[in-house]
Amino acid sequence: MEEKKYNIIRNLFYSSLSVMTTLFLFVLMFLMGRHLGAEKYGVFMLGLHIATIFEMFTDFGLRDISVRNVAQKKELTEKYIGNIVAWKMILSAVVFVVMIGVVHILGYDFETRLVVYILAPSAFLKSMKYTMRIFFQVHDRFGWDTLLVFVERACLLGVGLAVLFYWKAVLPIAVCFTSVRLVDFLLTLAVLRWKIAPIKPRLDFQFMKKLQIEAFPLGLFFVILTIYSYIDTVMLSLMRTMEDVGLYNSAFKIYEGITILPTVFWLVILPRLSELFTTNQSHHQRLAVRSVKYMFVIGIPTMIFGIILSRFFIGFFYGADYLPAVLALQILFVGIVFQYSNWMLNATLISMSRQKVILALGSIGLISKIILNVILISMYGFNGSATATALGEFLIFGCAFGYLYRRFQGIPVFPVIIKPMIAGGCSALAFHLLQGYPWVFVLFAVGLVYVGGLFLLRTFDRHELQVFIENTFSAKRRMVS
Repeated sequence: MEEKKYNIIRNLFYSSLSVMTTLFLFVLMFLMGRHLGAEKYGVFMLGLHIATIFEMFTDFGLRDISVRNVAQKKELTEKYIGNIVAWKMILSAVVFVVMIGVVHILGYDFETRLVVYILAPSAFLKSMKYTMRIFFQVHDRFGWDTLLVFVERACLLGVGLAVLFYWKAVLPIAVCFTSVRLVDFLLTLAVLRWKIAPIKPRLDFQFMKKLQIEAFPLGLFFVILTIYSYIDTVMLSLMRTMEDVGLYNSAFKIYEGITILPTVFWLVILPRLSELFTTNQSHHQRLAVRSVKYMFVIGIPTMIFGIILSRFFIGFFYGADYLPAVLALQILFVGIVFQYSNWMLNATLISMSRQKVILALGSIGLISKIILNVILISMYGFNGSATATALGEFLIFGCAFGYLYRRFQGIPVFPVIIKPMIAGGCSALAFHLLQGYPWVFVLFAVGLVYVGGLFLLRTFDRHELQVFIENTFSAKRRMVS
């Protein structure tokens, strides 16, 4: 048991390192924004987001369903690797042809279309590698998985910066992305063959048909989630200018970077919630409530400090030319409070095998976001897109919380969120009263007021934190109250 607990903590450490390497890509994106200018940066981000949307159709849930199946029967590893490699190559070719037609119909200029066509193979290769990573994970080779992710993103950063500073143009950077990911994918296959199993591409049509049907509901959810994340960029490009796309994405990339935190927490909490749901549902409910509450406890100060520092973030990462995006970033920070909690609500629903509910929630969020974008972009431009994102997160939060409260968990909304919100309100008031003082002092005072407010309101105590940590990290069947 102790060895199992050690492995969980070790693998969490490696997983956290893998997630943190995303910062390499954010650094590259920030510097691209500075050196390309808002319009060209908008072209690149549009190409990247369109490629990412179509990338999801080359997997359609295969990765996530394969994690479960191979983890249960590791002797199937070689069969899964061979069939998935062959099947994803076929899917990638079909999706690429469809994508060409869609991009042509949307009426983009030649350079924009070319950027999309070059970045699409990069996205497909990323998807292929992402699927291959599961075999390192289920065979407890998290160290190799982390190393390969680090090499990929470090090379993208290094080669990308060299290309950026030499050419300062969109097309060479797009070529750089695809070239690096091609070499990285071949390296991943080599290490996979060395450490895990031989790679023999094959196509058992009946096997893949059954697997793809099984994966379809989960795959559809991730397609909807991806479209939900990047539909703003596409709609802005059609309704406004590429400069608007670039300005919006300067804010959105910072927002996206801040949302890394709940993904790490989600990786830890989901297995434990899944275990508790089958063994002790009362403990499952308490852990679910605490997870959501702690995301509010973290999300509210993130929102407050983010709003305060938005101008600094935009200026520091992108430069003065992007300062018109400050308001958009502030609006996005408002949505972070609900976005953080939505990760925990999704984990709770997945642990209860309510994938269809998650699919319905994602569909509601996507449809509402498209409608909001149509209305708000025409009125407020990229600030309207930011507002649509924040409102979309709030709507998903309300629907998920309402479903859990009425059907299963009875999660109390106000007791969970009211105390962090009161503490957040006090810290916001402190910021208002302290304007004019040195900003370092102000930030410290605001943080102190927030933490003090949480303890004065008895938002949590030492026993609760101890229970939460034990429920999250314990590999034993011991239950705590």
